[in-house]
Amino acid sequence: MLQNLTLTISIASLILSAACSAPESGAGSAPPNIVFLLVDDMGYADTGVYGNAYHLTPHIDALAAAGMRFTHAYAAAPNCSPTRGSIVTGRWPARNGVTQYLPGNVLPHAKLLQAELPLGLPLSETVIAEPLAKAGYATASIGKWHLGGGRYAPENRGFDLNYAGGHWNAHRSMFAPHPFVAVPDAQEGDYLTDNLTDAAERFIETNKDRPFFLYLPYYAVHGPIQAKQERLERYAGRVDPSARNNATYAAMTEGVDESVGRLIGKLEELGLTERTVIVFFSDNGGVPRVAFNGGLRSGKGYLWEGGIREPLIVKWPGATQPGAVEATPVSSIDFYPTILEMAGAPDAAGHTVDGTSLVPLLKQTGEWDRDTLYWHYPHYSNSGSTPAGAVRRGDWKLLEFFDDNRVELYNLAEDPAESNDLAAARPELTGRLRADLAAWRESVGAKEVLPNPDYDPERAKERYGVRYKPAWDENDPFLPRPRRKGG
Repeated sequence: MLQNLTLTISIASLILSAACSAPESGAGSAPPNIVFLLVDDMGYADTGVYGNAYHLTPHIDALAAAGMRFTHAYAAAPNCSPTRGSIVTGRWPARNGVTQYLPGNVLPHAKLLQAELPLGLPLSETVIAEPLAKAGYATASIGKWHLGGGRYAPENRGFDLNYAGGHWNAHRSMFAPHPFVAVPDAQEGDYLTDNLTDAAERFIETNKDRPFFLYLPYYAVHGPIQAKQERLERYAGRVDPSARNNATYAAMTEGVDESVGRLIGKLEELGLTERTVIVFFSDNGGVPRVAFNGGLRSGKGYLWEGGIREPLIVKWPGATQPGAVEATPVSSIDFYPTILEMAGAPDAAGHTVDGTSLVPLLKQTGEWDRDTLYWHYPHYSNSGSTPAGAVRRGDWKLLEFFDDNRVELYNLAEDPAESNDLAAARPELTGRLRADLAAWRESVGAKEVLPNPDYDPERAKERYGVRYKPAWDENDPFLPRPRRKGG
């Protein structure tokens, strides 16, 4: 009898202790689980809900119908690593120093000297998993990290689990084996998107009884463009209104959609649907002539709209209204403060963010007090773009090209395709926005783009591969070897 009473008291004490240590998202409410789905290189209009009549994306479309869809959501950079760094830190790429995909390219004879890059996301930066873990969340990064290996890797930045987050993030094939990505349980021929989703389901199952943060950055739909045969067969006879008829890319996109459906199904199976926030986003615009950017100009690597405007869907049960559409311009720097506010978790001491919480927009309550977004891309991209910056204020957007000191000005409300340059017609506005962009660069410590004393017009287009500076334990079994081709 006494032993039973003692056991009862002990169990009660453990329950009370767990309740006291759990984070709170609001008075009397449990903290939500948060699933952040990041697609690589998905175009603004690669899904049905964003106007694509060829790709089959019923699960993503259903997610939008159940949540809020944004029509002016932006990546903080036009390619991989900088946007990822902005998501996990809430800070401008120009401030945290990751302004180009890592490890970057080498162009010794280009007109301008590219900004130097760190070996990984600087260790001085706070990563979103750290305050969430401190608040009691289980955390996982499953997929493409692309912010450095070794000491820069997810498991050393606050995440409990790092699955398939290689250093180079050059998977080279969607089918196993993968020369630069360690997928622990993959069998030869396995499809990478499916492997990531398998691991995500296991993480959810393991942590179903505690709040969790699942960061799931897919390797798809980045090249190589490859899809499973059974998905390809579904596009036989289908007509693509755009006349591209890229069945392989469509099937690859559908592979992501099926994985989204699997995760939604797992949450339903475990009774977690009403306790889980789902965010769906892309890291940059789609590759022109492959992806669908919805009539926006250009694509990945460029600061025109096609390179930085992204699909964004947020489903937050009890907060977002089903089928809501939001046109306020938002940025990838906004996810960090949003997630912490959702979780009711305090930020790390001394950490500052550039982003603004999206909670007032998601709940349609309160006021939104930011009207300006900025970009700083001091690099030459593999897409062919040159170093540039941009600012959007209201409907006006100015682009500044550093190599020839040129500017362009567009009214996005009237000209979303950026086809009518108004810089000459609106000199006062152009000058004001350009001055504001310069002041912002100074305020965040953006690295200058300087003339190259070794500039050689004849050799300027030559590429010398990527920087190779090992920054981790030489005994690391996944230490990549140098390669000559840009990433």
